[in-house]
Amino acid sequence: MKKAFLLVLLLISSTNLFSQIDSTKVAFVSYWSTGDSYDFKISNIKQQWKKGQLVKDEKREYVANFTVLDSTDTSYTVKWSYQNDLSNDYDIPKVFLDKFTKYKTSEIIYKTSELGEFLELINWEEIGEKMNNLFNDIINIVGDADTEEKEFLKKAMMPIIRAYSSKEGIEQLLLKEIRYFHFPMGVEFDIRTALNYDEEIANILGEDPIKAKTTLSFEHVNFEDEFCVLKQKTRLDPDDSMRMIKEFFSRIKIDSEEMEKAFENAVFEINDNNTYEFHYNPGVPHKIEAIRESIIDFNKEKGRKIDKTIIELIYEEQ
Repeated sequence: MKKAFLLVLLLISSTNLFSQIDSTKVAFVSYWSTGDSYDFKISNIKQQWKKGQLVKDEKREYVANFTVLDSTDTSYTVKWSYQNDLSNDYDIPKVFLDKFTKYKTSEIIYKTSELGEFLELINWEEIGEKMNNLFNDIINIVGDADTEEKEFLKKAMMPIIRAYSSKEGIEQLLLKEIRYFHFPMGVEFDIRTALNYDEEIANILGEDPIKAKTTLSFEHVNFEDEFCVLKQKTRLDPDDSMRMIKEFFSRIKIDSEEMEKAFENAVFEINDNNTYEFHYNPGVPHKIEAIRESIIDFNKEKGRKIDKTIIELIYEEQ
């Protein structure tokens, strides 16, 4: 059951056509050109508490590059590239890292609309094959000396391997930073009032989406500098979150009477609090901070988890 609690935590961790002449509205539109390139510092922070005590505090930093490969009247083709931290990203023991060097670099090619809205992942088949090979190598290499551990890895990774077999699954699992980057693009907002709406968040297991309630509001707008700060608060439906986690355990065949009893009184609360600091012209983020807070009461264990992603533009020195 300890492993079950850890799997819950893992699963939870695992969105010139306008002129700015109206001081009540802000339009996020991409004014990019072929060859435009920006570097971003990415910080991923994971913190976990049990019984009020901080038991995990990890931070990973790396540089990602955003390059416009092609620009047409109706779309942009973009490359997002970075170096993987295999030890932290996939919990690969350092003693085995030499066997995984071919997976260190990732390149994601995707397409956006002429406004900068994310449209589709282009090289998804190449990525899917690479990730499938990576997961199989983790199972076979890391679990080689322990049959029980190998079987556990197979069960735990099977839903993720299945998700990486489809274009939609890869887009949901792998493009977190890219989704944040493009979230406001192509939308004109009225800055005077908060926008409240219901939305559906894709379920990585491919089942029914998770319902959520979201509020968008502006904290600051500077029309002269064409810069703004947009706040996004989202609360995932607790019942839908519970349903997703139950489905996950079912797929990895952790079903038992003890597990059913644990779910009877379980509590899963997931809340997102994101801040977008943006140069809305030319459509490039200055800083994005995305925070997911998960509160878990499962199998008589209470915990709290914070997953934070920070994307910061690296400015060229003058």
